Amino acid sequence: MVFGKRRSKEQAPPVEAVGWEDVRRFTVGRTERSVVHAKKPQLGRLAVRVPSQTKNVHTYAPCAYFRTDHPTSNLFEPVLYEDEAAQRILCAVDEPVDVGKEVHRIVRDGEGEAIGTLRRIPSANRMAHHTWRIDQPGRPEISGRSQWSLAHNTPKGLAMRGLVSTVDLILEAAADGDTPVSRGRTLEWHCEADLVMTSKGLPQIDRSMDVSIKVGWLDRRLAFVLAMVADFPDK
Repeated sequence: MVFGKRRSKEQAPPVEAVGWEDVRRFTVGRTERSVVHAKKPQLGRLAVRVPSQTKNVHTYAPCAYFRTDHPTSNLFEPVLYEDEAAQRILCAVDEPVDVGKEVHRIVRDGEGEAIGTLRRIPSANRMAHHTWRIDQPGRPEISGRSQWSLAHNTPKGLAMRGLVSTVDLILEAAADGDTPVSRGRTLEWHCEADLVMTSKGLPQIDRSMDVSIKVGWLDRRLAFVLAMVADFPDK
């Protein structure tokens, strides 16, 4: 018999892993399960996770793992593993190499074969951020730009985006019961006329990124790279 306090409930079992090949949305973090109005979420290994919701329960199924459990993105080892024990490499990113004014990082599969390249492009305007490119063999380059970039917007379109973003933020905050928080950088990734994916940096402690993939042909490992490379590197 327990006196003085209630017996704590048994923790739910870990959320089962899912396949990475056809992921449409993912976040990065340790949260495995959270319940609306609960004080603390259930935590697991730091991983690339696929979010879903059933009634008042949010689950985040792992599909690729980091070796470390530290949630700070700049401490991520630039390697992802297929298994929680970190024995089978899914993909890895080479050290940055200067190519002219650009910085290139080759992405490799578990066998060490190159599957694409991430390129950081400096801005010609000192007041603007750099941009990113992803090269996937057999496809035109994928360009990552701010959602406010004039390359993909008209003045009217920019005004509408501002309104939609504000409304989305208010609705999301109302749904979560939280005060709106500062969000990280949001990028839209285009391949010619097609929107390939969107990525949002999330400055909260546990999650560092939220990525939504819009096309089936994208190699998901190239999207995972966004969680392995800092947007604003030290160099």
